[in-house]
Amino acid sequence: MCVKKLEKKFFGIKKEMLSRPKPTVWVTRSLPAADRSSKNWSYAGFNPLTFPLLEISKPSEEPNLPLKKGILVFTSGNGVRAFSEKTTERDWSVVTVGKETQRLARKFGFEYPLTANGDSRDVANLILNNFSKDNNIYHCGGNNLQGSIVKDLLQKGYNAERLVYYNSTPIKVKPSINVNEIDYLILYSPLAARTLVKYQFNLLGVTVISISKATKDALGTLKGVRHKVSKEPNEMAIIDLVKNLEVMND
Repeated sequence: MCVKKLEKKFFGIKKEMLSRPKPTVWVTRSLPAADRSSKNWSYAGFNPLTFPLLEISKPSEEPNLPLKKGILVFTSGNGVRAFSEKTTERDWSVVTVGKETQRLARKFGFEYPLTANGDSRDVANLILNNFSKDNNIYHCGGNNLQGSIVKDLLQKGYNAERLVYYNSTPIKVKPSINVNEIDYLILYSPLAARTLVKYQFNLLGVTVISISKATKDALGTLKGVRHKVSKEPNEMAIIDLVKNLEVMND
Protein backbone atom coordinates (compact mmCIF):
# COMPACT_ATOMS: atom_id res chain seq x y z
CA MET A 1 0.00 0.00 0.00
CA CYS A 2 1.42 3.40 -0.99
CA VAL A 3 2.18 6.12 1.57
CA LYS A 4 -0.76 8.31 0.53
CA LYS A 5 -3.21 5.42 0.91
CA LEU A 6 -1.79 4.60 4.36
CA GLU A 7 -2.10 8.21 5.43
CA LYS A 8 -5.69 8.29 4.18
CA LYS A 9 -6.51 5.04 6.00
CA PHE A 10 -5.16 6.10 9.39
CA PHE A 11 -6.54 9.62 9.07
CA GLY A 12 -9.94 8.06 8.52
CA ILE A 13 -9.55 5.85 11.63
CA LYS A 14 -8.47 8.81 13.73
CA LYS A 15 -11.34 10.95 12.43
CA GLU A 16 -13.86 8.20 13.21
CA MET A 17 -12.48 7.75 16.75
CA LEU A 18 -12.76 11.50 17.35
CA SER A 19 -16.37 11.64 16.12
CA ARG A 20 -17.72 8.89 18.38
CA PRO A 21 -18.01 8.83 22.19
CA LYS A 22 -14.73 8.24 24.00
CA PRO A 23 -14.30 4.65 25.28
CA THR A 24 -14.58 4.54 29.07
CA VAL A 25 -11.73 3.04 31.07
CA TRP A 26 -11.91 1.94 34.70
CA VAL A 27 -8.59 2.80 36.35
CA THR A 28 -8.31 0.45 39.34
CA ARG A 29 -4.89 1.35 40.71
CA SER A 30 -4.40 2.97 44.11
CA LEU A 31 -4.03 6.69 44.78
CA PRO A 32 -2.05 8.83 44.14
CA ALA A 33 -0.76 6.82 41.14
CA ALA A 34 -4.33 6.59 39.82
CA ASP A 35 -4.41 10.36 39.31
CA ARG A 36 -1.45 10.24 36.92
CA SER A 37 -2.94 7.21 35.18
CA SER A 38 -6.18 9.09 34.69
CA LYS A 39 -4.30 11.93 32.99
CA ASN A 40 -2.47 9.44 30.76
CA TRP A 41 -5.71 7.81 29.64
CA SER A 42 -7.42 11.13 29.10
CA TYR A 43 -4.52 12.41 27.03
CA ALA A 44 -4.69 9.21 24.94
CA GLY A 45 -8.31 9.93 24.01
CA PHE A 46 -10.20 7.87 26.57
CA ASN A 47 -12.69 8.66 29.32
CA PRO A 48 -11.06 7.43 32.58
CA LEU A 49 -13.01 6.63 35.74
CA THR A 50 -10.89 6.26 38.88
CA PHE A 51 -12.17 3.70 41.39
CA PRO A 52 -9.18 2.14 43.21
CA LEU A 53 -9.32 -1.49 44.30
CA LEU A 54 -6.41 -1.10 46.73
CA GLU A 55 -5.49 1.31 49.51
CA ILE A 56 -1.98 2.43 50.46
CA SER A 57 -1.02 3.04 54.11
CA LYS A 58 2.06 3.18 56.30
CA PRO A 59 3.09 0.06 58.23
CA SER A 60 2.83 0.15 62.02
CA GLU A 61 6.61 -0.25 62.25
CA GLU A 62 8.81 1.26 59.54
CA PRO A 63 12.30 -0.13 58.92
CA ASN A 64 15.48 1.78 59.63
CA LEU A 65 17.22 3.50 56.74
CA PRO A 66 19.54 1.24 54.72
CA LEU A 67 23.30 1.64 54.81
CA LYS A 68 24.53 4.37 52.46
CA LYS A 69 26.75 1.89 50.62
CA GLY A 70 23.69 -0.19 49.79
CA ILE A 71 21.69 -0.42 46.58
CA LEU A 72 18.00 0.50 46.76
CA VAL A 73 15.61 -1.51 44.60
CA PHE A 74 12.19 -0.07 43.75
CA THR A 75 9.63 -2.19 41.93
CA SER A 76 6.74 0.26 42.22
CA GLY A 77 6.04 3.96 42.36
CA ASN A 78 4.49 3.44 45.80
CA GLY A 79 7.84 2.17 47.04
CA VAL A 80 9.62 5.28 45.74
CA ARG A 81 7.07 7.59 47.35
CA ALA A 82 7.02 5.79 50.70
CA PHE A 83 10.82 5.74 50.99
CA SER A 84 11.15 9.37 49.87
CA GLU A 85 8.63 10.49 52.48
CA LYS A 86 10.73 8.88 55.21
CA THR A 87 13.94 10.80 54.48
CA THR A 88 15.27 13.68 52.39
CA GLU A 89 18.59 11.88 51.89
CA ARG A 90 19.29 10.63 48.37
CA ASP A 91 22.83 9.24 48.59
CA TRP A 92 22.04 5.67 47.54
CA SER A 93 22.45 4.00 44.18
CA VAL A 94 19.04 2.97 42.82
CA VAL A 95 17.68 0.21 40.59
CA THR A 96 14.10 0.35 39.33
CA VAL A 97 11.87 -2.22 37.67
CA GLY A 98 10.93 -0.08 34.67
CA LYS A 99 10.93 3.35 33.08
CA GLU A 100 7.87 4.68 34.92
CA THR A 101 9.43 3.87 38.30
CA GLN A 102 12.76 5.27 37.09
CA ARG A 103 11.06 8.53 36.10
CA LEU A 104 9.49 8.82 39.54
CA ALA A 105 12.80 8.08 41.29
CA ARG A 106 14.38 10.93 39.34
CA LYS A 107 11.48 13.20 40.24
CA PHE A 108 12.10 12.49 43.93
CA GLY A 109 15.78 13.39 43.59
CA PHE A 110 17.64 10.11 43.03
CA GLU A 111 20.41 10.64 40.48
CA TYR A 112 21.15 8.17 37.67
CA PRO A 113 18.81 5.31 38.67
CA LEU A 114 19.41 2.20 36.60
CA THR A 115 16.32 0.50 35.26
CA ALA A 116 15.31 -2.95 34.16
CA ASN A 117 12.57 -3.40 31.62
CA GLY A 118 9.93 -5.61 33.07
CA ASP A 119 9.73 -7.99 36.00
CA SER A 120 11.68 -9.11 39.05
CA ARG A 121 13.89 -11.45 37.05
CA ASP A 122 15.05 -8.52 34.94
CA VAL A 123 15.85 -6.58 38.11
CA ALA A 124 17.85 -9.45 39.61
CA ASN A 125 19.81 -9.89 36.37
CA LEU A 126 20.54 -6.17 36.20
CA ILE A 127 21.99 -6.26 39.72
CA LEU A 128 24.03 -9.39 38.98
CA ASN A 129 25.51 -7.72 35.90
CA ASN A 130 26.24 -4.31 37.43
CA PHE A 131 26.99 -4.73 41.14
CA SER A 132 29.38 -6.91 43.09
CA LYS A 133 28.57 -9.02 46.13
CA ASP A 134 30.21 -6.34 48.29
CA ASN A 135 27.04 -4.26 47.95
CA ASN A 136 24.08 -4.71 50.27
CA ILE A 137 20.83 -4.87 48.29
CA TYR A 138 17.62 -3.48 49.79
CA HIS A 139 14.30 -4.19 48.08
CA CYS A 140 12.18 -1.28 49.31
CA GLY A 141 8.50 -1.91 48.75
CA GLY A 142 5.20 -2.99 50.21
CA ASN A 143 3.77 -5.89 52.15
CA ASN A 144 2.64 -7.59 48.93
CA LEU A 145 5.88 -7.59 46.97
CA GLN A 146 5.75 -9.68 43.81
CA GLY A 147 8.64 -11.75 42.49
CA SER A 148 11.67 -13.20 44.24
CA ILE A 149 14.44 -10.63 43.88
CA VAL A 150 15.83 -11.06 47.39
CA LYS A 151 15.63 -14.86 47.25
CA ASP A 152 17.35 -14.98 43.86
CA LEU A 153 20.16 -12.68 44.99
CA LEU A 154 20.70 -14.57 48.24
CA GLN A 155 21.12 -17.76 46.24
CA LYS A 156 23.83 -16.01 44.22
CA GLY A 157 25.74 -15.06 47.38
CA TYR A 158 24.58 -11.44 47.69
CA ASN A 159 23.56 -9.69 50.90
CA ALA A 160 19.93 -8.88 50.12
CA GLU A 161 17.06 -7.77 52.34
CA ARG A 162 13.39 -6.90 51.91
CA LEU A 163 12.21 -3.68 53.60
CA VAL A 164 8.49 -2.89 53.87
CA TYR A 165 7.77 0.84 53.63
CA TYR A 166 4.05 0.69 52.84
CA ASN A 167 1.03 -1.58 53.05
CA SER A 168 -1.17 -2.30 50.08
CA THR A 169 -4.55 -3.70 51.10
CA PRO A 170 -7.88 -4.38 49.36
CA ILE A 171 -10.57 -1.74 49.71
CA LYS A 172 -13.18 -2.52 52.33
CA VAL A 173 -16.24 -1.27 50.43
CA LYS A 174 -17.33 -2.30 46.95
CA PRO A 175 -16.75 0.54 44.45
CA SER A 176 -19.95 2.34 43.46
CA ILE A 177 -19.22 2.15 39.75
CA ASN A 178 -21.72 1.39 36.99
CA VAL A 179 -19.98 -1.43 35.15
CA ASN A 180 -22.44 -1.11 32.26
CA GLU A 181 -20.70 2.16 31.36
CA ILE A 182 -17.24 0.56 31.22
CA ASP A 183 -15.51 -0.50 28.00
CA TYR A 184 -12.12 -1.43 29.48
CA LEU A 185 -11.10 -2.43 33.00
CA ILE A 186 -7.39 -2.05 33.76
CA LEU A 187 -5.72 -4.23 36.40
CA TYR A 188 -2.28 -3.18 37.65
CA SER A 189 -1.43 -5.98 40.11
CA PRO A 190 -2.38 -9.54 41.15
CA LEU A 191 -3.79 -8.23 44.45
CA ALA A 192 -6.10 -5.88 42.57
CA ALA A 193 -7.24 -8.82 40.44
CA ARG A 194 -8.06 -10.90 43.51
CA THR A 195 -9.94 -7.94 45.00
CA LEU A 196 -12.00 -7.61 41.83
CA VAL A 197 -12.98 -11.28 42.05
CA LYS A 198 -14.03 -10.79 45.67
CA TYR A 199 -16.72 -8.26 44.74
CA GLN A 200 -18.18 -10.40 41.94
CA PHE A 201 -18.85 -7.73 39.35
CA ASN A 202 -20.81 -8.71 36.24
CA LEU A 203 -18.19 -7.93 33.60
CA LEU A 204 -20.01 -9.20 30.52
CA GLY A 205 -19.21 -6.83 27.67
CA VAL A 206 -16.16 -5.39 29.43
CA THR A 207 -12.63 -5.99 28.15
CA VAL A 208 -10.24 -6.64 31.03
CA ILE A 209 -6.59 -5.66 30.51
CA SER A 210 -3.92 -7.04 32.87
CA ILE A 211 -0.50 -5.47 33.25
CA SER A 212 1.15 -8.90 33.50
CA LYS A 213 0.51 -12.61 33.18
CA ALA A 214 0.70 -12.94 36.98
CA THR A 215 -2.15 -10.44 37.23
CA LYS A 216 -4.21 -12.35 34.67
CA ASP A 217 -3.57 -15.62 36.52
CA ALA A 218 -4.73 -14.04 39.78
CA LEU A 219 -8.01 -13.04 38.15
CA GLY A 220 -8.68 -16.52 36.85
CA THR A 221 -11.23 -17.33 34.17
CA LEU A 222 -14.34 -15.17 33.96
CA LYS A 223 -17.06 -16.59 31.73
CA GLY A 224 -17.89 -14.40 28.76
CA VAL A 225 -15.23 -11.80 29.58
CA ARG A 226 -12.61 -10.73 27.05
CA HIS A 227 -9.18 -10.66 28.70
CA LYS A 228 -5.90 -9.35 27.31
CA VAL A 229 -2.39 -9.07 28.77
CA SER A 230 -0.03 -6.17 28.09
CA LYS A 231 3.14 -7.09 26.19
CA GLU A 232 5.17 -5.03 28.67
CA PRO A 233 4.35 -4.31 32.34
CA ASN A 234 3.87 -0.56 32.04
CA GLU A 235 0.99 1.78 31.40
CA MET A 236 2.14 3.08 28.03
CA ALA A 237 2.13 -0.49 26.71
CA ILE A 238 -1.36 -0.99 28.13
CA ILE A 239 -2.63 2.17 26.44
CA ASP A 240 -1.09 1.07 23.13
CA LEU A 241 -2.82 -2.31 23.48
CA VAL A 242 -6.21 -0.70 24.06
CA LYS A 243 -5.70 1.69 21.14
CA ASN A 244 -4.99 -1.29 18.88
CA LEU A 245 -8.10 -3.06 20.14
CA GLU A 246 -10.15 0.02 19.32
CA VAL A 247 -8.81 0.05 15.76
CA MET A 248 -9.52 -3.67 15.35
CA ASN A 249 -13.08 -3.16 16.57
CA ASP A 250 -13.82 -0.56 13.90
